[in-house]
Amino acid sequence: MNAAAALGGLALLVYAHPPSPMTPGASLVAEKFSSPAAAVTAFLGDASGVVAFGELHQTVKTAGVRSSLARFTDEILPAIAPRASHLIVETWVSRGACGETEKQVTRDVARTTERPAETEDEIVRLLRRAKELGVAPHVLDVDCHEYQSLVSSSGGVDYDRLLTMTGQHLGRAIQQAMALPRPSDRPLVLVYGGALHNDLAPNPDLANYSFGPGIDALTHGDYREVDLYVPALIATLPALRVERWYPAWRLARGSPGTTLIRRQLRSAVLVFEDRRPSDRAPAKPVH
Repeated sequence: MNAAAALGGLALLVYAHPPSPMTPGASLVAEKFSSPAAAVTAFLGDASGVVAFGELHQTVKTAGVRSSLARFTDEILPAIAPRASHLIVETWVSRGACGETEKQVTRDVARTTERPAETEDEIVRLLRRAKELGVAPHVLDVDCHEYQSLVSSSGGVDYDRLLTMTGQHLGRAIQQAMALPRPSDRPLVLVYGGALHNDLAPNPDLANYSFGPGIDALTHGDYREVDLYVPALIATLPALRVERWYPAWRLARGSPGTTLIRRQLRSAVLVFEDRRPSDRAPAKPVH
């Protein structure tokens, strides 16, 4: 695995999600649930299309906090897997077949995004857990020509191109999964990646990075966006404080339970319970 899964968070360092309340100008309301699974189940209702989960990607500075990825694998996926046939994960395998260009892009992305080494293990665990639950896992595939296209004229990585390409790859992977057989009782196609590519109503400046509008049209409105946040990580991104959901979360933060805030009927923010002591990632054993 390499750092393709990291790129959604890179743009989030600069841009916040555009406010999109169900009623323009109205305050958003925080709902409390006993668990993340209960919150997601209530939000999805009878959805039978595509559900795209977005996260704020972790960096080495927040590696001590249990990630959204780990929480999704343990707390959300088991609850919705019985309704799903496919899971697409925003990552790709670095095969080493594209020479120095591939190595250069991989090194540059790893350095820029500062993903902790544990993220790769968590992605592998997610893919394995999905398969155990009867959900077919899928990752992205980048060819040598695409690696070459990511190198800018200055010799660095063209991150605008990379974010655009990642969104396009995810969109194609979703369409391919939708074309595959799906049992009537397992109609969902799940997606897991950065909380940028899944935007249902993206900021116009970021629209090229999002597959949300296209997949929403393809599914005739049977598309759901769920952005996942860990309280300890929200504090690391001041831009989130201008989000329409932020005041609602702050008011509800002191109450126990998982917080769900609906931006629109088909777009929501889920904030995991603010358990500060147990939010820490498990310590590595000392040998």
